[in-house]
Amino acid sequence: MKYFTRLAILSAMLSVSCLASHAQKFVWDADFDYKFDNREYASMKNPYTSATYFSVRLTPEIGLEWGKGMKRHRIMAGADVIIDFGTNSQRIPEMVLYYNYIRRGDATTFGVWAGRFPRTNMIGTYSNAFFSEYVTYYDSNLDGLLINYAGHNGYVELVCDWNSMYAADRREKFMIFSSGLLNRGRLYGGYNFSMFHHSVSGTEKGVVDNLLIYPYIGFDMSYWPTLFPTLYIQAGWLQAFQNDRVYVGKYVTPGGFQLEARAETRWGFGVYETLYLGGNLMPYYYSTLPDQPVYGDGLYFGEPFYRTEDGIYNRLEIYWKRNFTSDISLKISSVHHYDGNSWGWQQLLELQVKISDRMFKHRRPRE
Repeated sequence: MKYFTRLAILSAMLSVSCLASHAQKFVWDADFDYKFDNREYASMKNPYTSATYFSVRLTPEIGLEWGKGMKRHRIMAGADVIIDFGTNSQRIPEMVLYYNYIRRGDATTFGVWAGRFPRTNMIGTYSNAFFSEYVTYYDSNLDGLLINYAGHNGYVELVCDWNSMYAADRREKFMIFSSGLLNRGRLYGGYNFSMFHHSVSGTEKGVVDNLLIYPYIGFDMSYWPTLFPTLYIQAGWLQAFQNDRVYVGKYVTPGGFQLEARAETRWGFGVYETLYLGGNLMPYYYSTLPDQPVYGDGLYFGEPFYRTEDGIYNRLEIYWKRNFTSDISLKISSVHHYDGNSWGWQQLLELQVKISDRMFKHRRPRE
């Protein structure tokens, strides 16, 4: 209750400040996310976890906005609340609090976020080798700084996410990651990059530097946008550089080729294919030395299938999605995973609703 009391007091203060100045205005928004994620991996060779994640999330935010012309400033506060169905234990709501600056021009946008803010403010697209579906949903907020720019021919963004602060029982961790894209007609090129520093706690040793880079090139084949608004193929190379300073003392460099293709019709039916051919991108997921700790999900944020021991991971997603309005969307997917030995099946359903104060504004009647 103390958490929501503080949030209510902050809301009242922002409201009073808003009324005190005509240059400022009170703003709010809320994201609703209803998700069903059923994973059936028991028949697969590797020990991937079969589980059903069924939950609902609400992220309301309130704040103060000011600025002139195409330059706007915001200070926002809110809460990220998740309820997992089928359990009486409740996740502790996570507070969001951040400053945001947006400058818009002729088909260009420059943005800055500083504080704790939703991951949905990112504009970059990242391979699942960087962030799994589980991470993007359950670790949905970033602590630190986000800067991005989108223009006529592409975009670039840079993020610093402070994952964990040093304590007796908690490791210090932070990640710097980036994404960029450049279009040249039908051809385009881009990259994903991340550098994760996994440091010690008061009781645990083992400092690991984990770098991953993914340069790629692609070809846009959507010649008939009325039938196939999305149709492309792209290829790139995933390369990791990892150094366990204490227990290993040298860099290991697993990597591999990745091919991606997507075809989506105007009616919302689509196919998304990802094929990875290469080594285990998560060599320290399990202990490799007698005294080395198991790092697991604390070190790696990508889909666990990228720790394949058979040199292949194939992901095939068949889906249907529908945007009922610009603020309400539904997606249903059947996802098939192959790890070089056997198949696993995943079923997804996600309903997203985004509302804000802009939806309920009405023009004043003429006198």
